[in-house]
Amino acid sequence: MRRLILSTATAGLLTAPASAEQTALRNGEIGYVLTSLYWSIYQSDDNSRDCPNGFNSGPRQQYEALFPSDGPAPSIVDARLDLEGQTWNPEPGDDGFPFYEPQGGIARGFDLDGQATEEDYRSPEGEPGIDNQLFRTVGCIIGFRGPDGVEFIFENKAIKDERYNRLMLHLEDVDSLENDPEVTVTVYRGLDRLLTDASGERVVPGGSQRVDLRWGKSLIRELDGKIEDGVLTTEPIEDLIIPWMNLSVPSFQQIKEMRLELALNETGAKGMIGGYADVETWYRQLMRNDSTHHLSNGDISAISLYKQLRRTADGHPHPETGAMTSISTALDAEFVQVFINAPDETKVSSRTNGESPSESE
Repeated sequence: MRRLILSTATAGLLTAPASAEQTALRNGEIGYVLTSLYWSIYQSDDNSRDCPNGFNSGPRQQYEALFPSDGPAPSIVDARLDLEGQTWNPEPGDDGFPFYEPQGGIARGFDLDGQATEEDYRSPEGEPGIDNQLFRTVGCIIGFRGPDGVEFIFENKAIKDERYNRLMLHLEDVDSLENDPEVTVTVYRGLDRLLTDASGERVVPGGSQRVDLRWGKSLIRELDGKIEDGVLTTEPIEDLIIPWMNLSVPSFQQIKEMRLELALNETGAKGMIGGYADVETWYRQLMRNDSTHHLSNGDISAISLYKQLRRTADGHPHPETGAMTSISTALDAEFVQVFINAPDETKVSSRTNGESPSESE
């Protein structure tokens, strides 16, 4: 079994409680609430090594290349409106601009298909067969890279600032957070704000959350899992719908064949969510939340990005055309312990139902 390599920050998150009386594992149950979620983008300490060809160009640079400022002035219809139309109604193909992919052959993620091919990566720990084509797509777009990328900053900020992105895990039938061959994990959407320290920046364990049964009932999922050496792994389920808000615009992501790998203890959890992101959902979420104006701040050309998504998509072929409709990915996730107030009517087996969440709340 693969072992998670925990960083110093992870070790700080997973500090055990001071005494048995403070235990959060009660009657074989413990809850966790999401505090951080972002696409797994492997970065070394040298951008020129990760992206030796440089970073991909954004809307402003591409507009200047297509319509030079020292050339004839184009009409608004032929220039700005045409590009905006392509942005909201993209098609596969070539846009005439080079697209730079990350180099080095290393990525974080899962072996989703049980194969090791030339398209696959090795994990930082050396495990072969890692499927993360989304990293191949966004790894050399500056707006997606930390710590200063616009997507990196704002997508996590929304988790603390808004109640919309309130993903929770409820573990049941847990004999031990160190080793247990069979546990049940239920995914809920919560209703309440996160409990923070006096600064308002650090989310602390021990808060409570109600379960959203109005907008979030269709999002409930149940997974079979096990815990080995403090690491929870789960069997894949058909899909997970993740409420996803950025810049105050409600949206969602759909992760197919979703599975978890999380290092656990009584104060928190940290690890990865893996699977295949639905390409159209992924792209529409980005556009609904950001638009060309905001994407320009991160040099993110939506047109070029969509075409690369279609080139690198590697999952769930369309039954008629054979075109791949999803793309392998992983998300880095952090949780803190929370007490989940789940009414009896939430106890339903919902391993899949395929419904999308409402975007009203």
